[in-house]
Amino acid sequence: MDFTYLIIAFGGGLLASMVGAINSFIFASVVAIAAILGGAAGAPAIGLIAFGPVFGPHVAFAGAVAAAAFAMTRNHLENGSDIVTPLNKFGDPTVLIVGGIFGMIGYLLDYILSDIVGSFLFTGLLGENATGWTDSIALSILISAFIVRLVFGKTGLTGKFPEGEKRTYFPTGSRLGFLIVMGLGLGILFGGVVVALGTFSLETGSAEVTYLFNMMPLLAFALGGFGLLFIVMGIDCEAWFHISYPATTTAVILFSANQNSVAAIIGAVVAGIVSALLGAIFHNLLDTNVDTHINAPVCSIVVVQTINFLIIGGLITPALM
Repeated sequence: MDFTYLIIAFGGGLLASMVGAINSFIFASVVAIAAILGGAAGAPAIGLIAFGPVFGPHVAFAGAVAAAAFAMTRNHLENGSDIVTPLNKFGDPTVLIVGGIFGMIGYLLDYILSDIVGSFLFTGLLGENATGWTDSIALSILISAFIVRLVFGKTGLTGKFPEGEKRTYFPTGSRLGFLIVMGLGLGILFGGVVVALGTFSLETGSAEVTYLFNMMPLLAFALGGFGLLFIVMGIDCEAWFHISYPATTTAVILFSANQNSVAAIIGAVVAGIVSALLGAIFHNLLDTNVDTHINAPVCSIVVVQTINFLIIGGLITPALM
């Protein structure tokens, strides 16, 4: 573990608390887009700034989520699930300190899940086929959010509903149709981009195209994360980073295995639809009538990326090669 990065993570969580959780997520996305498109010159910024101890969501977003929940206990916020308000407005140093501490917790969680659990348990199980076992950053955000709810929240793990109000778990009606179509469309879009880049890479042998092909999952994630800017602006947009990211990952894994364009796009479509539906289900389960924030899209990412890395990438595609 890099102790310098651990120290930086305190500052990352503190800064994110100042600007607001969702705003820090947008900063991460902007840096990721620029760094990925910058190629070799931008590569260091990916692991240090975009997904590392500066704006990495497990550090910055998770730290700010904790700070918002703590701010609620200090009577600064009416509800700790507020991930938009920049917490610097309250002028309370303890809120920023809590954000910094949870930034460090997020960094430690990612190290444990990736370097310790991933390396010693799942790499040993899958051998050289292992490319990871889940999205450790997303899982770190989720674990941190559960800790925050248990420590600072008062509505229980799954929220408190008013008497007579019935909880809905699964989307229905036009909402269900919308989610299916959205997942299908984004799966086709990003699966198609992956196939186009993969085909071009095979035909030309271009190192730059190959790099972009391999980075497409992170770029798809960052593009979706940047889209949250419009939600912050008050425009009625839909979050979709939890759909584009797993769908693109599925397409990259399948196309890399056998260069089958149809399989890659179909896989992306299935992953897109499943991710869209899971996001809605987790929202109903964990982020309705609550007083701290557990990010439903991140929950969806954890489930689908675990399937991608551990099952499709680790077990199925190697067996077919």
